[in-house]
Amino acid sequence: MRTLLTLLFFSGLIVSLQAQSAKKPGLLVTPLNKQVFVHTTYGLYKNEAVPSNGLIIKTKGGIVLVDTGWDTDTNTDNTRELLRWVSTNLHQPVRLCIVTHAHEDRVGGISELRKAGVRVVSTPLTAQKSVKLGFESPEAVLPNDTTFSIGNEPIRCYFPGQGHTPDNIVVWLPNQKILYGGCLVKSVAAFGMGNLADANLNEWGNSIQNLMTQFKSARIVVPGHDEWTDTRSLAHTLQLLKKHAEAKK
Repeated sequence: MRTLLTLLFFSGLIVSLQAQSAKKPGLLVTPLNKQVFVHTTYGLYKNEAVPSNGLIIKTKGGIVLVDTGWDTDTNTDNTRELLRWVSTNLHQPVRLCIVTHAHEDRVGGISELRKAGVRVVSTPLTAQKSVKLGFESPEAVLPNDTTFSIGNEPIRCYFPGQGHTPDNIVVWLPNQKILYGGCLVKSVAAFGMGNLADANLNEWGNSIQNLMTQFKSARIVVPGHDEWTDTRSLAHTLQLLKKHAEAKK
C-alpha cells in the first residue's frame, strides 16, 4: 500500500511539474518607436512555452496588425488579449490584420479578429492552407508584391520565395526602415531551424539572399520568434541553414 501511495505521489508530482513547464506567459508588447510595436504571445511547442512575434502599426487611419496572436482553433485568448491591449493603450480601432503564412502562430486568432470586425488579409495560398488547417480563411487579396497605405503609412507585403513554408511573406515599413521577416527569418538567439514540417530547405537560403538585396536599408529585422536586432538575423539564418545542411550529410 505504501509503495502504491509513493507511486501515486510521484506520478502526481510529475504531472504537476509538466503542467508548470507548459504554463504560458501573457502578452508582451515592446515599442520599436512611437508608431511600431512588437506583440509577443506564447504557444506550446514540444511542451515548451515559445514566444511568437507580430507587429502593431499605429497609423493616422487606425491600427494595422501583422499576424494574430499564437492561438488554436479552440482557444483565441492571445488574440483577444492583443485586441484589448490595443484598445486600452492606443485608443484606435484595428483596421486590418496581415497574416504572413498558414501556421497557428500566424492565423490562429482569425476568428477572434472577425468577431471584432477586423479585416484579415493574406495571399491566396495562405488562405487555402489556413482552411485546410481548420482555421477561418483570410481574404485572399495579396499578390506576391504589393504596397498600400493606411493613414499615410506605406506597407509593403512581399513574397521573397519559399523557405519556412511555401507561402511565407514578409512586411516592409519603408518609412520606419523596419522589416518583419516572420518565420522565414531566424533570430540571432536561435540555435536551430525549428519547425521544418512545411519547409523548403533548398530555396530558403535564396529567399534570405533576396531579402538582403531588396531591403538593404533595413535598420531592424523582426523574426517570427525570439529576440530581434538590426539585420544580423538574416546572415544568422544563412549560417543556420548551412549548419543544418552539413549535419544532414
